[in-house]
Amino acid sequence: MLFEKFDFSDIESLAIEMPLEINCYKYAGDFEGEINAIDSYLTKKELPEALVARLTFEKFIASTMINNYKTDFETIYNRLKEDFPNITPELLNRFIDEGHGDFIVKNGKRMFENAAYINLKRIKGDYLRKMADPDYYDKANFELRNENRTIMKEKGFRAFRYTVRQWLKPTVSEEHEGKLIRVHLPFPAECATQSDIKLLSSSADPYISNAEQRTVFFEKTYVPGEEFFVEYSYVNKSTYKEITPLAAEEGNPGFYLDEQYPHVRFTPYIKMIAKELTGNEKNPLMLARRAYEWVTHNVGYSYTRPYFCLDNIAEFAAINRRGDCGVMSTLFITLCRAMGVPAKWESGFYTTPVEIGCHDWAMFYVEPYGWLYADLSMGESTARCGEKALYNHYFGNLDPFRTVFCNDFQKQFEPPKSFMRCDPYDNQTGEAEFEDAGLFFNDWSCGRTVISAEEIK
Repeated sequence: MLFEKFDFSDIESLAIEMPLEINCYKYAGDFEGEINAIDSYLTKKELPEALVARLTFEKFIASTMINNYKTDFETIYNRLKEDFPNITPELLNRFIDEGHGDFIVKNGKRMFENAAYINLKRIKGDYLRKMADPDYYDKANFELRNENRTIMKEKGFRAFRYTVRQWLKPTVSEEHEGKLIRVHLPFPAECATQSDIKLLSSSADPYISNAEQRTVFFEKTYVPGEEFFVEYSYVNKSTYKEITPLAAEEGNPGFYLDEQYPHVRFTPYIKMIAKELTGNEKNPLMLARRAYEWVTHNVGYSYTRPYFCLDNIAEFAAINRRGDCGVMSTLFITLCRAMGVPAKWESGFYTTPVEIGCHDWAMFYVEPYGWLYADLSMGESTARCGEKALYNHYFGNLDPFRTVFCNDFQKQFEPPKSFMRCDPYDNQTGEAEFEDAGLFFNDWSCGRTVISAEEIK
């Protein structure tokens, strides 16, 4: 648990460089030493408020890094060996060199992020299966998406009514019994693709916000073992747009073009990439397409450490050439804005009749079409697998397999949390806190399930 209050606006302080003596501990993987150095620095020096905010934020990051990097190479290798007998230490090292095994170096030894095994199994599982069986090909997801693309082109749209149940259950000790607990669970947001949203049931009296990151909020006396849940229904309708550069209109709409510190930031490197991509091109649709192609061909899909442990998400993706759906989307948004194309964030779940999971994507604005979509991680996977029609579909269009919670990036809840959010940029699994202490990911379990998915003809 985290026991320090936090001002949401202090997130921007991540753009401030830290003192050298503190960075020495951080880059040595000595996060306990880093926290001690921060405490010492804060007590011995009169500092500007902005630097105090930066160092306070860094303590959250260091605490998370301590807990999240406890897995060694041998453990990951042995677990993968059980699933894929054909893996070798040399092959695993190659996967790690490609960026699929996030690690720090501590006392001269690589220590991996706790989810590195899961990431490697997901990202490289098909590769290892194909090594054992050259005829292996997992085409189920591509079949579903290609079928959807065909239907959308023929009908001009496709829509589903979904019913979903989502829950969060604190796992903290009974000593908190009787304290006031506050819980935010994501709730479907009104947007261009989503309508007819209904609250069907909930575990306690709810307050439903209309914030840009929409939630159902509960506040009540904590009972150990209690599960907080919400059940809702909504319609997601995805309309198909046939887009062409010839119809695109030049012009500067004047919105969603700004930097958004610390992650949508026009650093020298980002500006160099944007300049190279722009060249002499002025057509906004072509500029957005160049950003889409650059990200999907240069950034490989892979899970990353928690977003608030990254100082600059977009630049991380551009430099390290890896990232998950949200990291890739942030880079696309940043490049578009740097080239003068309005772009913004949208996120929630990828929801089908048979699966549901967290997902992020991007939107960009081009006249006369208005807001269009770019799903960067699906673009990356379809490009990698040679699914050209799907690759083109996910530039401009989406699918109706979505639950939208967040209409923008890095936005406060309503009512706001008092303590640090686990993810101050996005919200898909929910958040919780007591009146006197914050809770973190390892302080609860959570989940979601699709109760029904009915296609609307």
